[in-house]
Amino acid sequence: MLEDTKFRAAFYYSDISNYQQHNYISGAPSAIVYNIDMIVYGVELELSRSFRQDLSGYLAYTYQDWNADSHPMDTEDTHYLLQNQPKNKVVLGLNYKLWEGGVVNLNAKYMDERYSKQDDTMKDVIIVNVGAQHTFKLSHDCEFTLKGYVNNVTDQEYQLHYGYDMPGTTAGMSVTLNF
Repeated sequence: MLEDTKFRAAFYYSDISNYQQHNYISGAPSAIVYNIDMIVYGVELELSRSFRQDLSGYLAYTYQDWNADSHPMDTEDTHYLLQNQPKNKVVLGLNYKLWEGGVVNLNAKYMDERYSKQDDTMKDVIIVNVGAQHTFKLSHDCEFTLKGYVNNVTDQEYQLHYGYDMPGTTAGMSVTLNF
């Protein structure tokens, strides 16, 4: 069943000139904006596999790092947006086809800890999400998909951007019409 196994790899390197950076001025409701040069690089790896006709899964890994030229206006209040990005991220997912047109999804995402310039830490975290969907075939070229999901099932406390808490367990529904 080698045809049911897929591997994808992507390497990237971006050299950015004049990236706009801002610093908050201590105790003032304003910021200084200036341009810096920045490099972002990393690798993404993904392995997906169909185990049976009704069960498939995937494992993905991302490594990302960056560096930026220092600037004379950097202060202890300088916050680089890329500090919020984990260097290592792993995602594991399973899809189970319950019936024709119906699928249940389960995925877990691990993000390692990150540090701000002030050495504040955003702790590593594992986020678990579940969902189910059913696709109705309305005509030869028209489909209607109803999807329900619960994100952050284990109600983890975490931040994607330093200082901004993400919501606890959330649930929702979506509808998609393709024609």
